[in-house]
Amino acid sequence: MSIVEHVDLSAHPGRVFVVGDLHGMVHALERLLDSAGFDPQQDLVWSLGDLIDRGPFSSQCLDLLQQPWFRAIRGNHEQLMLDAIVDDETWLQWIVNGGDWALDYPWNDPAVRGRVEALPWAADLVTGVGRIGLIHADVDRMSDWPQLLEALEQGRGVVRQTALWSRGSANQAWRGLPGRQIAGVELVLVGHTIMDHAFQWGNMWFLDSGAVISDDPSAALSMLEIHPAVKLWSVPTTQDPAAAYWWSQQLDRLAAVMARRCA
Repeated sequence: MSIVEHVDLSAHPGRVFVVGDLHGMVHALERLLDSAGFDPQQDLVWSLGDLIDRGPFSSQCLDLLQQPWFRAIRGNHEQLMLDAIVDDETWLQWIVNGGDWALDYPWNDPAVRGRVEALPWAADLVTGVGRIGLIHADVDRMSDWPQLLEALEQGRGVVRQTALWSRGSANQAWRGLPGRQIAGVELVLVGHTIMDHAFQWGNMWFLDSGAVISDDPSAALSMLEIHPAVKLWSVPTTQDPAAAYWWSQQLDRLAAVMARRCA
């Protein structure tokens, strides 16, 4: 497993996109790619993590990892899934935070686990618009981009915790504070914290626009094109019928999971 994925895309002949948290909304991704004129023969998509949980098609989102045009970094929900394999308390935390979809899915199968374990903690991409950093949640306040990558490689726990779980920068952006400028990189793209729309703050882009929260009037799946130029793409997911039905059945799924666990 590579802790950080380094890829030079500066001469890539197709386009490159980065999509926010999918959370099982693979059908919304299909609509979004169609709207952008995505070509799977030459274009690429990176996910900012949280492929799974809360939405209706988590297993299909994991299946994307086997597509040659799709790549992803690790999100906190993928980490919860991995930790749940060896820790009962984390298993319960995962289940109540959307992991109930895995009741009839071989989530701890070695092949499935291997694909998730292989997800890097960050991606460092060289594109036609410069160096682009991908991290699920946030960049440690004391680090520039190269320092962050070094700390991740060294396994520093606080930095990895920030990378997967922090909402510090997002909270500052939400309060309207001046934008953060992370040195050593052109742009840093993050997900994790739901915003009412995707936007740039300093040289950070927030791309989790709450695709899975279908009862929110601003719900959307957002994606930033980062090569050969920068362009934002988005499709609304408000009142998405598949997501709405999935949410309506959540208590029944949780009851079934707990009954099976206690049997």
